[in-house]
Order: sequence, then structure tokens, then C-alpha cells
Amino acid sequence: MNLRGKAKYIGIGISILTLTIFALVYGPENLLKTFVSLPVYFLFFFLAALCLHILSFIFWASRISILSKASGIRVTFPRAMIVVLSSLFAASLTPGYVGGEPVRIKKLSDYGASYGTSTAVVLGERGFDAIFFVSVFIIVILTGLGIVSGKIGIYAVAGTIVLVFFIVFLFISMSAHRAAGKINSVVSWIFTRIRKGGRWLQRDAPDITEEVQSYSLSTRQIFLNRPGYFVAGIAVTTGMWLSDFSVPILLLLGFGVMPSLLYVIFIQVILVLISLVPITPGAAGLMEVIMLATFSVFLSHSYLVAFVIMWRFITFYFNIILGSLALHKIVTK
Repeated sequence: MNLRGKAKYIGIGISILTLTIFALVYGPENLLKTFVSLPVYFLFFFLAALCLHILSFIFWASRISILSKASGIRVTFPRAMIVVLSSLFAASLTPGYVGGEPVRIKKLSDYGASYGTSTAVVLGERGFDAIFFVSVFIIVILTGLGIVSGKIGIYAVAGTIVLVFFIVFLFISMSAHRAAGKINSVVSWIFTRIRKGGRWLQRDAPDITEEVQSYSLSTRQIFLNRPGYFVAGIAVTTGMWLSDFSVPILLLLGFGVMPSLLYVIFIQVILVLISLVPITPGAAGLMEVIMLATFSVFLSHSYLVAFVIMWRFITFYFNIILGSLALHKIVTK
């Protein structure tokens, strides 16, 4: 079976296997009774939740297009959507979703951006995510609600510190072009006097320095020099995450429960940060356990399991299926 076939069926196989394990652990008959007992109108909430998740892809593609324009290259919305969809499969099946970044960088370079500029756009996305998450943490902490007590409170403080450090790193990296030039000169001088490998360094180091300068300039363009694009980036990032974070809200409404909106959003920010830890692909297993624990305040045990299965299907397994199809049609053709 070629790469296209493998990419297509691995994702589908993982989704089927995981859902089957859930059914066996919690009892197929009980889960079947739970799904059958759901009211007819629940299907409307499920489809609406799926549409909101798809809407987050639209915001995501819009952000890539906006940040690309801010950095001086033109990536149309259809191409930006291809960039998003082609990275879903690798992102879902790698710890911390790190596999999606190289794919997006490669696709942006295919559309005419230098690797330095492409890297600036992709890391810029993480920067806007960090700004949004820090804002959520600040709002939650200022409200003084009970959801920041105990371990959740520790996660909030630790998450805020990590995100602030990342934002600081991002701004410091805007001056990387100066350091790269100096380091290149010093290392080149040393290598040319030690061994012949210095010839290789003299040949390729200017290209590396050029990419670093491209990254540094593009990052400054995105975050400092073009405030209109910066505001637009904040807006589409907010729309992207709120669309995705509304998925469990709609599912809970379908179960007849009115949740605390701030609680649901905050818990999902914590989940996103935990998913960045390279433990399992897509934080599989860990995400389900945390969702079962944190959303037990809203639903009984039987409904809770059904809720987690549907939430995980929309936000994770659907990405695998869609991403594998996109990889089949776009990347490997």
C-alpha cells in the first residue's frame, strides 16, 4: 500500500479503534441505551457543534492569510485553507501537535514564501494563541471564581508563566538577524582556519543568515510594524478558539444542561496546554480522562461518557479523517 493509502486508512483505523475501546470499557449496551435515549433535537446540536469546529478552520485559514500578507507575501484564502487541512493529519498524530508546523512551513514555502518568512508566520500563530490564552487566564483569575482553586489554579498560574515566557521569546527573536550575522562571521572565521569544512560553511552560511533575517523581519512586520494586521490577527484568533471551545457547550445544551461558559473555556485552554506536552499523540487518553473528571459536574456517568466520545470525535478524530483525506489529495498527489 502506498503512502496515500496508508495516510488515509491509518487515521480512520485509529478513530474506529479508539471509539471501540471506549464502548468496550464502559459497556456497549449502556452506551447504546444512552445514545438511543437522546432526544431527536440533539442531532441538531451535534451538527451545529461540528459546523462550529469547521468554522474554526475558516478562521485559522484567514489567520494564515492575514499573517502572510503582514509579512509581505500573498497567500490567498483557498491556499491558506490547503495549508491548514494538509497539516491536520500530522498535527493530530504527533505529541504536542508539533508535526503540523513543518507541514505548514513547507506548504507556505511552496507558495513562494522563504523558509524564514514561513517560520515567522507559523510561530506567529503560536504567538497569537499565547496572547489569547493569557487573556483568558487573566480574566479567569480576576473573576476570583472557584475554578482556579487547587490544582486547576496551579495550572492557570503555571500556564500563564509559560505563555508569557513564549511571548517574550517571540519578541526577543525579532532581533535574531543581528545575532545571526555576528555568529556567522565568528564561526566562519574559526572554520576557515581549522579545516576545509569552512568552505562548506562559507558557501551555505549566507543562505542561513538570509533566512534568519527573513524570519526576524517578518516577525517584526506581524507584531510591531503593521498594527492593522496585528488587530486582525487577534480577532481571527479569538474567533478560531471560541468557535472550537463552543463545541462542548453546544453538546451540553443538547443534553439539556446550561454550563458555565467561562468554566468550559478555561478547562479547554488547560487541555490545549496539556496537549502540548509530548506524552502521547494528540494527548490521547489524557484528554479523555481530564474531560471525564472536569465535566462530571454537569452530567451523570452514562451521559458523560457519551458526551466525551462525541466531543473527542468532533475535535480529534474528525481532524484525523479530514487530515488524512487532505494528505491523500493535496500533499501526496
